[in-house]
Amino acid sequence: MSKIYDALQHLEAQRKAMDSGETPTASINPLDLQERPVSVVRSTARPLLEQAAAVTRFGTELHRRMGEAGLDGVRGLFALADQLQRALATVALGEIESAERDLDRVAAQIRAVQGNLTQLKTVKMDLEDLSRSPKP
Repeated sequence: MSKIYDALQHLEAQRKAMDSGETPTASINPLDLQERPVSVVRSTARPLLEQAAAVTRFGTELHRRMGEAGLDGVRGLFALADQLQRALATVALGEIESAERDLDRVAAQIRAVQGNLTQLKTVKMDLEDLSRSPKP
């Protein structure tokens, strides 16, 4: 596993050097030291190593973003999920359903008041129109 990690680090360093326009330093790729033909390793492993490097970059970026959100990587995410589960366990489903019914009742009362206000507005506008109209 360490050889793969070392190879990924080497590949990432080479990619960064190429992206920045620098000439990559001639260093030994750790995978080249294994006992297999170099041409086979380079032709078949390059796409795999590039994909692995992309996964490593994604993981690093994900970890950075989690850190910005105040989480300590995946461990922090699981801790937060556990904390949320413990917090929700303290509230009974019946309490939530009761609160939902209360809100529905309050919303119905507000709609009724809104209807009354609409009627009152209509009556007021009609009375104002009557008072403005010329009297015979």
